[in-house]
Amino acid sequence: MKTYTKELRMFGVLVVLFGITALLTPKTFLAAHNLTTDLRLISFMTLLSLGEAVVIIAGGIDLSIGSIVCFTAVTTAYLTAGHGMGIVPAVIIVLLLDVLIGLLQGLAIARIGVQPFVITLGGMLFVRGVADMITRGQEIEFVSRFPGFRFLGEGDGLGLPMPFWFAVAGVAATVFLMHRTIVGRFFYAIGANAEAARLSGVPVVRVRVLTYVISAVLAGFTGLLYSGYLPAPSPTTATSWELDAIAAVVLGGCSLLGGRGSVIGVIPGAAVMVITLNGVNHVINPLWQNVARGTVILTAVIVDRLLEKK
Repeated sequence: MKTYTKELRMFGVLVVLFGITALLTPKTFLAAHNLTTDLRLISFMTLLSLGEAVVIIAGGIDLSIGSIVCFTAVTTAYLTAGHGMGIVPAVIIVLLLDVLIGLLQGLAIARIGVQPFVITLGGMLFVRGVADMITRGQEIEFVSRFPGFRFLGEGDGLGLPMPFWFAVAGVAATVFLMHRTIVGRFFYAIGANAEAARLSGVPVVRVRVLTYVISAVLAGFTGLLYSGYLPAPSPTTATSWELDAIAAVVLGGCSLLGGRGSVIGVIPGAAVMVITLNGVNHVINPLWQNVARGTVILTAVIVDRLLEKK
């Protein structure tokens, strides 16, 4: 039976972090509105991090997911507000574009053999640059025209934010994929030893491409939900989210060397990132957010490396 030592440890860290922040700023941090906002943001980060976890377990990395969130949000706004398109066809078109982004990046990595870091770094800059050109650097408001769509990002269901239920469904589907299907076994096999997996008959190229498509689709879906929550998406939407997602995945127990980890750990990892950044806002100063983000990422990577050596 699989044990979840790392995941349980991270849940413990989450409880301690939550308790410390609550003790330092009880009136603001424990306010109902703040807790609901945190849960909503944790849900967004969890969905985004699930795709990153799949890629990392398979031995890759995806730096473009934050830009895909931004691209999805602003392109949906552009098609609806700028060109009068209905929300359903706009969503379909944008998701197909997200699939294309993931497919092209996956093919460049798996078929041509370019390093994932280089390809996805280029993808990150290119996709956000396209979002900047589409909006001309401005915000685009569109969700007021589509109250049903806005409800998916900003509304509540059964007393909890709607994104929370999408995150629950995403976690369940990803856990099933990774631990109950042959494709999930392929992901772990490739991350552990790609050459051995190839010699064992695993279609390495196709499986690697699939990981980047999954990552792009989950990032796109996160972007759709997030655009329903935002007053108006802009080219700066989801800045640095790719770094937060990578940190969440590593904090949750996935190895950056691939082949190890569980997507269950994404949940406390994402929560730790969101509460850390929110805690900095309440306890210190919002200007310290990047310092906190960098500290968490560096700590996560160093600890991951030390554990691998051990």
